[in-house]
Amino acid sequence: MAEPFPAVLVEDEHDLYPVHEEDSVPETPRHFWQVTYLAAALQSHLPGLWVTGDTCLYWERGDKKRYVAPDVSVIACPPPPEPKNVYLAWSDPPLLFVVEVGSRSTLAADTGPKVETFERLLAVPEYLYADPPRGDLRLWRMVNDRYTPVPREADGRVWSAQLEVWFGYDAQGFLRAYTPTGTMLLTHEEERSRRAEAEQRAQSEAAARAEAERRLTELTAELERLRRSVGTDPVADQDEQN
Repeated sequence: MAEPFPAVLVEDEHDLYPVHEEDSVPETPRHFWQVTYLAAALQSHLPGLWVTGDTCLYWERGDKKRYVAPDVSVIACPPPPEPKNVYLAWSDPPLLFVVEVGSRSTLAADTGPKVETFERLLAVPEYLYADPPRGDLRLWRMVNDRYTPVPREADGRVWSAQLEVWFGYDAQGFLRAYTPTGTMLLTHEEERSRRAEAEQRAQSEAAARAEAERRLTELTAELERLRRSVGTDPVADQDEQN
C-alpha cells in the first residue's frame, strides 16, 4: 500500500524518493563496461535525449517502495544541467527506451515481472533485454498498449524505432549500437581514441614519405656525382651500347 504523501511542501518532489543504495549489488567488469558503453554511445549519438543509468523509476505518487532501476534509461528530453537522483513518471518527461543487461540469475525477473512493469506501469515504448555471454537479445515494442516481441534480423540485430538505431553483438560478443546504415556508434572516449590513432598513423605515413623523398634525393645526387666523376652518363652509355 502506498504511503500517504506528506503535506509538507518541499523544494523538489524528487527529494522525497530514495535512491535505494542498499539494493546495489557488485557487478562484473564485463557488465560494467557493457552498460557504460551503451549509455555513453547512445548519449553521444542522441544529444537531444537524456540517457541515464541505474536511476530509480517511480510510477505511483507517494509510493517510495515500488520502483525499478534499469541499467540504461532514455528519457524524452535533453540532458538536464543538474539531473535529479530519481525519475517520477507523473511529472518527468516520458520514458522512450530502457535496457537491462542481465545474466542467467536475472533472466526470470528481467524477462518476466520487469516486462510487465515496463509495459503496464511505466508504459515504456521499447524494452531491450540482453545477456551477452549467452548471446540472448530481445526487444519488446509497444503496439496498441501491449508489448510485442520484435524479431531479430538475419544478422542477429534488432531495430529500435524509438531511437532509430540497431543493436547487435560484435565478433567478440559485445553488444553494440549502430546507425541505420550500419556504422558502429562510439563513445566520446572511443571517438577521441580513434582520432588520436588516425592522427598518429597520418604522422607516421608523412614521416615515411619524407624519409623516402630524402633517400631518393640522396640517391639522385650520388648518381649525378658518379656521372660527373667519370665524365659520362652511365645510363646514356648503356643505351648507346644497346
